[in-house]
Amino acid sequence: MKRKRLPYTSSSTAINGYRDSEIAKKENSDCVVRAIASASGMTYDKSHKWVADKFNRKNKKGTYGFAPGMNGMNTNNLRLNRKTVNTIPYNNLTTNNGKSRMTVGTFIKEYNKGTYILRVTSHAFTIKDGVVIGNYEDATKIKRVVKNAWRIGKS
Repeated sequence: MKRKRLPYTSSSTAINGYRDSEIAKKENSDCVVRAIASASGMTYDKSHKWVADKFNRKNKKGTYGFAPGMNGMNTNNLRLNRKTVNTIPYNNLTTNNGKSRMTVGTFIKEYNKGTYILRVTSHAFTIKDGVVIGNYEDATKIKRVVKNAWRIGKS
């Protein structure tokens, strides 16, 4: 049986400066850096510095406090590379009259226009106009539950 896959573009193709970045070549656990870069239009290196400054991320380590930090950007009207950050409310991330959490597959059907950063368990990636930008698995693991989502840009 063939596994369903969402439309997909790799981070290395979608992010400005990714292939030439010496920082990117040495990194791991940088999904938030890549999500910020691909959603905001920043280069990889600029996003790497931005995430380190805003979220106190250490090289080769995950980004702790990402969700509260992004929600704080929304609350305080802070911008991401001149783009607005709008939190998708929790109740908008449920299905079945609030009984079930929304999956990545359902999210992409309901939010197929615009740019979004999604957080799933221990990972983050971008969806831009219905196309997944991140790791290949982000486009194949469509039943993962969306923990948080933010619209980047036009609200």
